[in-house]
Amino acid sequence: MSRARTSKDIWLARILDRFDELLHNYPILPKKSLTERSLPFKIGSKITIKNYNTFLHNYGSSGYKFWFNLNNDTKTGEVYIIDMASTVYEDVVSRIQEFFKVPNNGFVDDPLIRVSGQPLHNDPSGIGVEIAPDVAIRPSMAVVQRPVTSTRIPPPPSDKGVAVGQGVGQLGRKCSTWMLEPYVRAVISIKILVPRPGVQEPGTGYLFRSMTAKLYRQGMAIKVWDFGNVKKNSRDPLGDINDPTLCNAPNDPRFQINIPISEVFWDPPSPIPSIYVPVIPTNVISKNFNIDLYWIQRAALQAKI
Repeated sequence: MSRARTSKDIWLARILDRFDELLHNYPILPKKSLTERSLPFKIGSKITIKNYNTFLHNYGSSGYKFWFNLNNDTKTGEVYIIDMASTVYEDVVSRIQEFFKVPNNGFVDDPLIRVSGQPLHNDPSGIGVEIAPDVAIRPSMAVVQRPVTSTRIPPPPSDKGVAVGQGVGQLGRKCSTWMLEPYVRAVISIKILVPRPGVQEPGTGYLFRSMTAKLYRQGMAIKVWDFGNVKKNSRDPLGDINDPTLCNAPNDPRFQINIPISEVFWDPPSPIPSIYVPVIPTNVISKNFNIDLYWIQRAALQAKI
């Protein structure tokens, strides 16, 4: 049995951590709180990939989302804060997670479809940097096993089915990077712009906000939805009667994101047959994940009045 750490042990550990910071170049978190308008915010220059990954493991739960921009030397990069935890951010991510849990039919223990938040994973571009989606959808290991062999080090988990991301700045690049992995079958990006100051939705008092969703799927064109309670380029939300927002009620077929559940269980043999159809376990209800963007819009608006 190991002994409990004394105050002297803790003090020594802090001293050693401080020496490590002085000897190595790590990103430095800001001492003052940031605002959405200050993003992206640079927190490190010429950071090695190894030091960046170490930083992620130490500060990944700090409430910030980070981006590593590789330098021309391909060994170091600039590090930025591109997003941060907020009520809006967390409420939207939570609502998205609930959409993906529906096909489990209420099973919460050992579900066939697993929904995770921000699991670290090697960047699919192969540079060695670790990144994380906001939500990852994957099958139970009882249904889809991890691959025995892989060209990547470390081997990728074959249980990556659908990744969901929300962010600021390099969002499009992040989503395109995820799609480099054939076992990542779909990526959803949600971008929520800052509220229109002083302009409120009649009846509710919610501030007007533009929102954009994109769906990336392997082998298919990107789909885009403008689903805020004000259109992205509208200059007069209250008075522009010729260009009203369209996403204003639930169950509107124009604002539904549908992804085949079979994509989560995509596990073909190698080489992949010309005709391959993933099998959905019988206990999973429905054939598609359905995300109603109206409810995502409402979650974002209600979080910040």
